[in-house]
Amino acid sequence: MEAYGSKSSDYGYMNDLKSIYILMKYQIKFYLKTRRFIAMLIIVVLITALTVGIDLYEGVAKSTVGLSSSAEFISKGLSTTLVLSISVIAAFFGGDATSIETGTNSGYYIMTQPVRKISILIGRYLASVLLAFGLILIEYAGMVGLSQNFYGTVTSRILFSIVEALFLIGAFMALAFLFSSIFKNPLIGILFSVIVFVIVFSIIIGILEITNVEPWFVLTYGGQVVTEILSSTPIVHLSTISEPGLSVNIYQPYIWEGNVIMSGYLAISLVLSYIIFRFKEVRPQ
Repeated sequence: MEAYGSKSSDYGYMNDLKSIYILMKYQIKFYLKTRRFIAMLIIVVLITALTVGIDLYEGVAKSTVGLSSSAEFISKGLSTTLVLSISVIAAFFGGDATSIETGTNSGYYIMTQPVRKISILIGRYLASVLLAFGLILIEYAGMVGLSQNFYGTVTSRILFSIVEALFLIGAFMALAFLFSSIFKNPLIGILFSVIVFVIVFSIIIGILEITNVEPWFVLTYGGQVVTEILSSTPIVHLSTISEPGLSVNIYQPYIWEGNVIMSGYLAISLVLSYIIFRFKEVRPQ
């Protein structure tokens, strides 16, 4: 492979960029041939097809009831599945991204070549984010088609939502990379990422809402801005559901708050991933 056949010992800026690009390219090619990519693609397509099919079957009158604009319609359609889809895809693409190097023979052969670990990490990270983003765009495409069919237009705010979705993918992927760096077994990294993203985060948010505490440190909470940004109305940061003997506060993050949460997860997770990955020893299996 051209990435690892270089005889140059110069680890300068241009050499790092070349290594990152080649590693990213081959990682994308690798993912496209894997069962996990096929599985994720099938799941996303089925979710999108089911959403589109149900709305078309019910017709414009039922599907748009109470939704006066394209923005509200797309926001409602994406709010039920988008964050969950992003978290699951990130877990499967990022949960073994670095452990596959330190826990298998792949790392023994790659990391003994003249390429730095930072290049491996960034190359794999960018490849994972790009593929996940491509899958998520399928869900957006479905809602765009429905909006055009029902309203004759598509809100321009969807561009902001797509940018936020890319940001959220980056944050979830960075956290999955951190778990991958911690665990040597690739399968454990994937399973742990899925459990944390899908189950643990949901439990934490549920407990905090019952105890009337804002879950400001949970990534899935901050990720709500992906659909919130579609709305032109002010965000209701706190609403209360009262039942006899029980009062539950429901929080929604401000746009700036959600972006701060995602930025924190992305930056801290990537830095810790690199630190752990850099000092992990690689041995032939």
